[in-house]
Amino acid sequence: MKKTFFTAIALSGALFIASCGSKQENTDEISVEKIDTLSYIAGMEVANSIENQVIPSYKADFDVLFETLKQAMDPNATITVEGETFNKNNMQEVAIKYFTPELQARLIAAINDSTGKTEIYTNEKEKKVISALIGADMGYSSANAKMFEIDKNSFLAAISEVHKGEGRITEEQATKFIENYFTVVLPEQNKKESEMWLAEIEKQPGVAKTASGILYKIENAGDSNVKATNDEDVVKVLYTGKTKDDNVFDSNRWSDLPEQRKEMIKFYQPDQAEKDNPAEFPLNRVIKGWTEGMKLVGKGGKITLWIPSELAYGEQGAGQDIGPNQALRFDVELLDVIPAK
Repeated sequence: MKKTFFTAIALSGALFIASCGSKQENTDEISVEKIDTLSYIAGMEVANSIENQVIPSYKADFDVLFETLKQAMDPNATITVEGETFNKNNMQEVAIKYFTPELQARLIAAINDSTGKTEIYTNEKEKKVISALIGADMGYSSANAKMFEIDKNSFLAAISEVHKGEGRITEEQATKFIENYFTVVLPEQNKKESEMWLAEIEKQPGVAKTASGILYKIENAGDSNVKATNDEDVVKVLYTGKTKDDNVFDSNRWSDLPEQRKEMIKFYQPDQAEKDNPAEFPLNRVIKGWTEGMKLVGKGGKITLWIPSELAYGEQGAGQDIGPNQALRFDVELLDVIPAK
């Protein structure tokens, strides 16, 4: 069940990788006069997934899905549909209640039925709740998208207009706009902002700089007799990675995990809850900033690294969370060093 549900409603998450926008003041009404182009294009992508995948496969109720998506763009929203109430932290529990093996079997049968006559839902409540869960996932995903701040009105206008066949931007126009944004505009913007950020960090007390450009602050030097010296040495660490906006994109410290991630672990992996998860890896398998930076402290040491983009993920970025030319911060505790053999 879990795989079926999240494979279906994660349709929106991947789409946001290719869409960025600037945040404007939002209201409850959908403006049709002024749009943020990037946010509108993001909405077009989600709308296409709804129209071409979600509705045909799940026979979802568009009105319920859209209204729930709209509500869920407030990350603190609580959704109530047909007597079921949930939020971003506990919606999995409602999903498990409704995505039963029987429903999954009907979904598969409906997908394989070329006549389109196979019924998925046994009653209207079931259909509306499933539609709401899909919409909520899309809404919460848009609110949590870390590479951009989305303009709610433009995003929702696109979904509504595409559903009505009234989209105001063509696919060709959208493609050209996005290509220019990601190959020219965003890399230049991130490079400038990262350089300004690092310049401010460099002024802080206790911050030093390596010849390669890494900024670092040693919180605890650790054991100078047990240090990584070879690129093939293995380090055991606890770490938290953040962008300049203080968004956590990766961590194995329980205390630093986003609340939604904690709730998912508690629900699906309760034995891992409330625990740190130390990681081990050779220094020749990580970004260059780590390879160099982890040699600056000994076993038991703690260090903060601010790594320029060219020593991190460069012009390509990484996933949804790290854009092109973005400098990064890592707070690292070196638990152990295992010398290369």
